[in-house]
Amino acid sequence: MTSSGAAYLLDKAPGTTSRRAASWVARTWGFRKFGHAGTLDPDATGLLMVLMGRATRLSRFFLDGQKTYSFAVKLGLRTDTDDTGGRVLERRSVTGVTQDDIREVLRSFTGSFMQKVPEYSAVRVEGGRAYSMARKGLDPDTPVREVRASGWEILELDGDTVRFSVTVSSGTYVRALARDMGEALGTLGTAFDIRRTAVGGFTVNEASGRPDDASSMLTMAELMREYPAVYLDPFQTEMMSHGTPLPHERTGLFRLIGTGGELTAVAEGDGSFLRPVCVLVEK
Repeated sequence: MTSSGAAYLLDKAPGTTSRRAASWVARTWGFRKFGHAGTLDPDATGLLMVLMGRATRLSRFFLDGQKTYSFAVKLGLRTDTDDTGGRVLERRSVTGVTQDDIREVLRSFTGSFMQKVPEYSAVRVEGGRAYSMARKGLDPDTPVREVRASGWEILELDGDTVRFSVTVSSGTYVRALARDMGEALGTLGTAFDIRRTAVGGFTVNEASGRPDDASSMLTMAELMREYPAVYLDPFQTEMMSHGTPLPHERTGLFRLIGTGGELTAVAEGDGSFLRPVCVLVEK
């Protein structure tokens, strides 16, 4: 059932913004209201979860989730954007950097650590976007945030280029990981070939590079598949549409499914009741 809302798993191509890519999908399927769960840089590729219609109400359940990326780092190079699409600011030698050195440095970027947001980013600084200030030659004082990373893999080491895979928390900048790892190795680092391979339990293997592939379309119930389901009868569905809690002995978040298989709400159980946190059916 996609008339009221749906999600689409897009394998975003390089050279376009996430907003433009999401708009492309939404127009294809006839939705005027749309959004996406996590921005990809224009040059980045990979999984973009496009939310359409009422499914945009579900973005909160994905924006703060973990995301997995593969990316490459060019050692010995620093640019103004922290990726190879930017203006080169400095070059340094990378002689002597070994795989053991890289593994040791990765320990500092595993678990929780602090990360300074890149100057070329959409965060607000003094009322404006950081990237807008940077383009004017200013030095935006971007914030330092706590982020998390896990599951590091060194996929390849070839001269001054290292390829990685990593799972990170929401708000982590892959470009900043490349920048900071380069510094920790005693040289410089710049990211390229950034590709998002997973968002939570969804992978890029389920996505399509086209906007019209029905196999990459998800109903709202399928979108929330990682949460256990509670099936409602018509009376319970009516209660939930008015925000009325339902007696229930379990705790945690649940997807509530109506008699037609549609997602009626997402609710949180406290051991006594299921209380709606996001209602998707009309009253």
